[in-house]
Amino acid sequence: MRPSSRMPPGKGHWKCRRLIGATFLVALFAVGAAWAKPASPVGIWLHPNQRIHVEIVPCENRLCGQIVWFRWPNDAEGLPLVDLKNPNPALRGRPLMGLQVLDGLLRAEDGTWGNGRIYNPDDGAEYQANMSIGDDDAVRVRVFRLMPIFGETLIWTRVR
Repeated sequence: MRPSSRMPPGKGHWKCRRLIGATFLVALFAVGAAWAKPASPVGIWLHPNQRIHVEIVPCENRLCGQIVWFRWPNDAEGLPLVDLKNPNPALRGRPLMGLQVLDGLLRAEDGTWGNGRIYNPDDGAEYQANMSIGDDDAVRVRVFRLMPIFGETLIWTRVR
């Protein structure tokens, strides 16, 4: 009898099973990655001062945001809050409710958003802004002048 080039019974069967199992796992991860949606900052967020909600929405190919809720929407006289600290006197009477405070955030390849602007009605100043969203579903807004290293990071929590 000639020696057989085939493996003893059962050994090839296990190699085939391992190959099929590995292929299945790779396919499963690929499908899962395709179904997983990247985290999106689109939604309503609580500002860290706990006084306002900002709704972030797409504005063409960028993101923008406006104030949609105040803890105390009126001043001491019962009138709606206005943009009193704006450096432009013509804009000081505009209502803060509905005011666009975030603008121009463009998505980068690394999943962050940059080149935006944020307006702070508390001091009437406009700042540059970059944004990212973490695994904890919190938005980190880096607010700065000139360079990000000289700014601060605000952590906004999702309302919905």
